[in-house]
Amino acid sequence: MLKRSPDRPLVVAHRGSSGSAPENTLASFKMAFAENADMIELDVRMTRDFFLVVLHDQDIKRTSNGEGKVWDYSLQELRAFDAGVWCGPKFKGERIPTLRQVMELLPPRVELNIEMKTDGEPRQRLALEEACILAIMEKKLEQRTIVSSFDHVFLKRFHHLFPAIRTGALYLPAQDTMHTPSRLAQTLGTSAFICSRSQLTRKMVEDAHAHGIPVACYTVNTREDLDRMIEMHVDAVISDFPGRIRGMLPA
Repeated sequence: MLKRSPDRPLVVAHRGSSGSAPENTLASFKMAFAENADMIELDVRMTRDFFLVVLHDQDIKRTSNGEGKVWDYSLQELRAFDAGVWCGPKFKGERIPTLRQVMELLPPRVELNIEMKTDGEPRQRLALEEACILAIMEKKLEQRTIVSSFDHVFLKRFHHLFPAIRTGALYLPAQDTMHTPSRLAQTLGTSAFICSRSQLTRKMVEDAHAHGIPVACYTVNTREDLDRMIEMHVDAVISDFPGRIRGMLPA
């Protein structure tokens, strides 16, 4: 899980092939599978009636023809909106998928990175950890899934409830400046460190690797970015264009 081969990092599709298809839709994930991504990354929030759906923002306006907070809608109501037409007429009719729908499409060779989004969530005691764990267990994906989040309280609770499912700490400078990857892992029980390309430093990578922690970096879309990540020995690169990035790697 997120472990690099000696000569190249794993390729992770950021919200699917989001540079070529509407992000976080089945069309985007299918494209990522066709482009031989090693893993797909997606964002998960919860509807008013407690379904886990794949959506990045609190508000559905940017990526659909609706508007309003995701937690104000039932799943049936959300499914009435078009989540593809904003990206072009050929994607008209794409819907906001559930996490389970994406899991059911996942090819055996592809792994899954679930980023849980808790920002803005008004239901403070909502059992997001349990819902995510149950979904993973239902599809028997415990060994092929990593759960990540900027919410480190969530990660700590998740690890306490089900330590067998790997978790990854997303680095947020406002809260993590004084914390090394190894310190985050020790504090939160995480087994991976995930950081943006602009924030990642060689010192972070060295600290993580010295403690057996793989490092993933987002969002890597150019040859220049990829070469820098390879030179730093990053284990996985998260890209909007997984097919393009894979084509730049040695065969």
